Amino acid sequence: MKGRKKKPVFLLVSIAVFIVALFLILIQNLQPNLTLPGFSLFGEQEQTQQTEYSIKKPEEVTKQYFESWDIKDWPNMYATISDGFKRIDSDAKNFQSFIKFAGVQGVSRVEILNLNLESYTMDDQEMPRDMPGMPNMQAIVAYSVEFTLSDGGKQTFSDKFTLKFRQGDVIAGWKLIHPYGQNIDTS
Repeated sequence: MKGRKKKPVFLLVSIAVFIVALFLILIQNLQPNLTLPGFSLFGEQEQTQQTEYSIKKPEEVTKQYFESWDIKDWPNMYATISDGFKRIDSDAKNFQSFIKFAGVQGVSRVEILNLNLESYTMDDQEMPRDMPGMPNMQAIVAYSVEFTLSDGGKQTFSDKFTLKFRQGDVIAGWKLIHPYGQNIDTS
């Protein structure tokens, strides 16, 4: 029995621990890349498309406001209002206040009847209608909507929204500065 060599158990255990540790480090660092289409090792869905943000035209923002109201999509409706307006109107000071305000209006449906960009101005100078957004630009969008009320009645309402191009807002772009009431964001 003297000629028999001992197996290096300590060395084999050390190598096994090293391989397991290396595997865990690789999994941790490569986690987002270890997915198959529709399947992930970590229970997350693979994101196959990057979302690009594009600045909407003033009439598109106005349309978003009313369409969001119609389907009770409060985040998208709230996103159309300027940060300055949110600071001066207690019903829009934060998202929860806005949801509460929108919810008690008694409107069950909003249908856009007419929506028309009337003008672009910059420092009171008329601008071409195809201008992209720039600081100090303002747009006037006329609209006519029909509200279906909670009691089933219908009411038509027509007015104009003033929108300003806001680079400094949390989400830059054209924003309603006068969505309701007499408060106007002059910031």
